[in-house]
Amino acid sequence: MKMKYTLLLGLLWWAPLLSAAQTLRDTLSKMDELFVSVDQQTPGISVTVSRHGEVIYHKHKGLANMELGVPVTDSTRFEAGSVSKQFTATAVLLLVQEGKVGLDDDVRQYIPELPDYGKTITVRHLLNHTSGLKDWGVLAGLGGWPRGTREYTNALALEYIVRQPTLNYTPGAEYLYSNSNYTLLTQIVERVSGQTLADFTQERIFNPLGMEATSWRTDFRKIVPHRATAYNKGDDGYETIMPFENTYGHAALLTTTADLDRWNTSWKNSPLGGAALLRLRTERGVLNNGDTIAYAGGVFVNEYNGYRSVNHSGATAGYRAWMAYFPGQELSIVYLSNDGSLSTTGTGNRIASLFLGTPPPDAADREADGRTPYRIGRDELAEFTGRYASAACGGKWVATLAGDTTLIMTAQSHQKRKLTPSGTDTFSRGKTQKVRFERDKDGKLTGFYISVPRARNVWFERVAD
Repeated sequence: MKMKYTLLLGLLWWAPLLSAAQTLRDTLSKMDELFVSVDQQTPGISVTVSRHGEVIYHKHKGLANMELGVPVTDSTRFEAGSVSKQFTATAVLLLVQEGKVGLDDDVRQYIPELPDYGKTITVRHLLNHTSGLKDWGVLAGLGGWPRGTREYTNALALEYIVRQPTLNYTPGAEYLYSNSNYTLLTQIVERVSGQTLADFTQERIFNPLGMEATSWRTDFRKIVPHRATAYNKGDDGYETIMPFENTYGHAALLTTTADLDRWNTSWKNSPLGGAALLRLRTERGVLNNGDTIAYAGGVFVNEYNGYRSVNHSGATAGYRAWMAYFPGQELSIVYLSNDGSLSTTGTGNRIASLFLGTPPPDAADREADGRTPYRIGRDELAEFTGRYASAACGGKWVATLAGDTTLIMTAQSHQKRKLTPSGTDTFSRGKTQKVRFERDKDGKLTGFYISVPRARNVWFERVAD
């Protein structure tokens, strides 16, 4: 009888542990189900999940190179897109901690070629995406040469930035994501430290954390061992889509999920610069009106289903990345892929939901656009045809008609945009791109302002044919 009682107590003591183990096995099995469509005929994925510093899920599927049939392995290096920004931010904050850079310093102290806009842009504004600077990549696209159509460098990106006569808004008034902020932060690190960003981060961040497989793509021609080739899925199947550019700092980190998991754990134990640096890295931006935003030092600090999260996504060419750290749960999730057709944040959130539950849907996501189309006659539409040029982005566009309702803008690179009338002298392309034509006092068209995400009111002047 005593033996049965002891055995029963033993089973009761083990029951919670057995239940937890079973729950974890079920969760990890569901993780596998998320990537059932990835196989040896598709590009690949790499996922690492750790909890309390111990890896509980570390798997790879698919191909790193489809032409040669090379599978994704532990050694496969992916580009991390904008996940890279937090490393640039940390490099700047290390200089802040050493007193070599001030968060509230005028950026022109370090980059004097930046125009004086009448309002001070600070280092803090750059870190938080509240500077008002137009995104250089978007400007390049407006000029007819979007990223991927020519070789871009940090020097060329800087040229686009300093060429702008206006900002999107008064510094500190809004949050608006712009890669230009991190291009300038990269310049600050290099000018103040006297080292390249690659050398600085290798010495001060990657080596101390044991991130042996991490580096920057500063020369796209350089051979990188174990680098995955990036792809995107089109109507005729997969095609190669690589980042043939030499810009870095805002993106271009080459890494593995294991290395990024090591980095994620640094949000807990602060091996770099201690608690003081960690506070700087997670200090969220504050707008001029006192509102606090979610963006901090190259990361979003917000909540997922009620759990505090430090996170960021990334997308460059056909590479995709998502990583998050949940301090309260000591949970790290890292996802990398070389398939541009796969969801980025959506995939990351689906992984997080297996551990932390699914948040309720956002009602705003379900709202339908019930606007009535704006109509104008073909003769009136024809008035907007002609040639336009922009000194701000070095672009030239030719406007022609397509049918009775659409204006076609064709760039010197032969890129085309279809604009639909949306109001008096205004046109739109989808929900995010707006064109507003301007007239002189006699009613003659003089040009237009185009506003797109990350770059507002870029001027194109009407020129003679």
